[in-house]
Amino acid sequence: MNNKFRLHNTLIIIGKHSLIYLRDFIIKNAYTKVFVFVDQNTKKHCLPILLKNNYLSTRFLIIELDSFDVFRNSESLKSMNIVTEICKDLLHQNIDKNSLIINLGGGVICDLGGFIASIIKRGVKFINVPTTFMSQIDASIGGKVAVNLNNYKNQIGLFSDPESVIIYPPYNQSLDNLDFNASLAEVLKYGLINNKIFWKNLTIGTSSSLYFKNKIITKKSDLEELISECVKMKIDIVKSDYYDMNDRRKLNFGHSISHALESCFLEKSNLSKSVHSISHGSALALGMICETYLSYRKFKFSETILNEIVSKISKLFPCINYRKVGFLDSFKDHLKIDKKNKDGVYQFTLIKTIGSAVVNVSISDLEVLESLDFYDQIYINGVC
Repeated sequence: MNNKFRLHNTLIIIGKHSLIYLRDFIIKNAYTKVFVFVDQNTKKHCLPILLKNNYLSTRFLIIELDSFDVFRNSESLKSMNIVTEICKDLLHQNIDKNSLIINLGGGVICDLGGFIASIIKRGVKFINVPTTFMSQIDASIGGKVAVNLNNYKNQIGLFSDPESVIIYPPYNQSLDNLDFNASLAEVLKYGLINNKIFWKNLTIGTSSSLYFKNKIITKKSDLEELISECVKMKIDIVKSDYYDMNDRRKLNFGHSISHALESCFLEKSNLSKSVHSISHGSALALGMICETYLSYRKFKFSETILNEIVSKISKLFPCINYRKVGFLDSFKDHLKIDKKNKDGVYQFTLIKTIGSAVVNVSISDLEVLESLDFYDQIYINGVC
């Protein structure tokens, strides 16, 4: 049986039979064309399952998004140049106002596909079918769609709700272990910003594996309960502040520093084949450690709480040698354009304690550098 939630006009369905709803929805609405956005991985591993559950699939038009990208780098897909090329292709295939776009993929495809659906023909309907754990609990939900601008993350975008979000947990089995484990950073974030009991139910096993309510979390686990818990928390937060001016910014904990880090790696990877972009989850782990330290300094909670948080994160995520990409050379430039900033002052989301977040906290350059020094000390001391 599927779990169902609603966020404004979006129906969110979670379960092993969720793809049946997609079939019925398409039949009911009689779309003139159905475009399915995929990348190489989702075309191979996820598209066949979606097509099998839709007997009208012979009418689907498959658009492989990464075929438009010379870098074959997921984040570099999210550029205005790529948007232009994909829109040209859609126009060539006679997309019209009664067309539907299905975004079958992770956060990048949901972001890019939602953005394109929202602007072409002044907007066509779209559905998100997130295929990664991270996109299932975060990126596909909430109506934010955006692309990057010259390696600056998510600077061009808007709020646009999908008709539905279809979450089929078995899609996670197609992920490699590294990609799946990276998603666990967002799970930890929900506990830190919103729910102390949820955080306490997340425990580390002897092999540095994460457990939820004493059950190990793997890509082959029964993930419906955990996904539903995270989705409910995101829905509650977004409902209170859809346009992201106050309460919704809780979801940005760890992201001010992590987005700057991702932008630095993306910039360097586009210049040198020897540097690879970094996953959002890995960057978020670094960002949460740094921003937990800033929270500790600002709100003076106990060192015991600081160590508990840092220990749980660092056991799951290896340290990142960010200095190899000349991080500090461009880090401040990326941090300065964070969308939360006000009058040139960094505005971070921090935590007063586990389960309680505070938004729009002013942070200086010096404090950010101190938090990076703290992260470096963890690495030197062998904690992670």
